[in-house]
Amino acid sequence: MGRVLLRGALVSAESEAIRRRIANVAARARFTQPERRVVSVLRDGEGLEVLTTSEKLAHRIVREMEKAFGGRASYVWSHRERSLLAIWHSDAPDTRTDREGRAS
Repeated sequence: MGRVLLRGALVSAESEAIRRRIANVAARARFTQPERRVVSVLRDGEGLEVLTTSEKLAHRIVREMEKAFGGRASYVWSHRERSLLAIWHSDAPDTRTDREGRAS
């Protein structure tokens, strides 16, 4: 089981883009490993909480958030319970630039 916590001001500002990214990651995972699914995506007081059927899908979702929106990721594995708590946090809008120096 995986639990993803998405935190920070960017979660509210880019909520639809973040939800689309989660759906895209889940669709790719479902294609190759049908048992890996997103169970729920819920808004809580501080951002979004995503529950998944696998640790690997939770890890992949947070890694994709980091690649797409910047921010920081942290992971806490519980080997006894075979679960992962993955936290992604970003307060600032993405300020990375493309190859030509334009904001992306």
